Amino acid sequence: MTNLQRWLMYLMLFIVPYFGALFAAIKTLRIEQWLLPLQLLPYILIITFALYAAGTVLYRTFTLNDCPEAAKELQEQIREARKDLIAKGFKFS
Repeated sequence: MTNLQRWLMYLMLFIVPYFGALFAAIKTLRIEQWLLPLQLLPYILIITFALYAAGTVLYRTFTLNDCPEAAKELQEQIREARKDLIAKGFKFS
């Protein structure tokens, strides 16, 4: 089972009972009492997911580690490439 199939299965496990309750295929007193929150549930889930995603991106951005060794190695490679290009006749402005 691929990840796509797994997530589609989870989505269907949510959507089938949700639409059953929303379109009154399942009628109980409790569902009638909770109809408005049930109607708002997709919006709440989308907003919650957006806040989680934004928080994750911000956290990963602010805790990004610097790699001074990699920066030095990259600068050395740039110098070598520049020397090689100058030797081949390329002119930098």
